[in-house]
Amino acid sequence: MNSILILLIIFIIAMFLCMLAAVWFMNFLTRKYIGEKHMVLDELTKGEVPESWSQTFQMKCKKYKKEDQQEKMLKLQKLAKKTYLRKLNRLVDYVQKTKLIESEETRTSILADLEKTRQHWKESKAHEVCW
Repeated sequence: MNSILILLIIFIIAMFLCMLAAVWFMNFLTRKYIGEKHMVLDELTKGEVPESWSQTFQMKCKKYKKEDQQEKMLKLQKLAKKTYLRKLNRLVDYVQKTKLIESEETRTSILADLEKTRQHWKESKAHEVCW
């Protein structure tokens, strides 16, 4: 009888720990995917290129500057611009479809800010990696 009770207690503790791990993992995923998108949106509405987007391009640019490879730097600039605009378009799609934005007025405001950022990037060199 005692061994059955001990096994039952171990089972309950194991289930409790599994539930805690599942809750922690879901919070982690939510913060990672949804939280990062909203942090990026905040940076984009200010007209800035998010650091998470530009980090790899900046590292490559520093490498090319040290090696004095102008041609590769120009290719990197074009690739960065294309990548930034593609990611911006994906975020615009996300904002249009998500239900995590509190009101339509907020959604419209964010979309207007993102469109301003897109136009600013197309017209100027403010988003360029190697300057």
